[in-house]
Amino acid sequence: MTVGNQCKVKDDLVNQLMALNDKLNTLSPALLRSEQAREGVQQQREGLYVELKRHRAKGHRGKPCPSVERFSPIRGS
Repeated sequence: MTVGNQCKVKDDLVNQLMALNDKLNTLSPALLRSEQAREGVQQQREGLYVELKRHRAKGHRGKPCPSVERFSPIRGS
């Protein structure tokens, strides 16, 4: 499932999220006005964000996903 700092689960979730973002951005103007269509895509996106956040935090036997890079804040830039 993971190789080094790569994680197939995280990559799949991110790819699904990108596809939904693209779908949301390319909805035709008629569908864009449809609150129901937009709301359905938005709910799917929110679900993926939650799943991705959960996976990053404890997706590998209760441990954080190794593919998530941790950045320390840069001070004094």
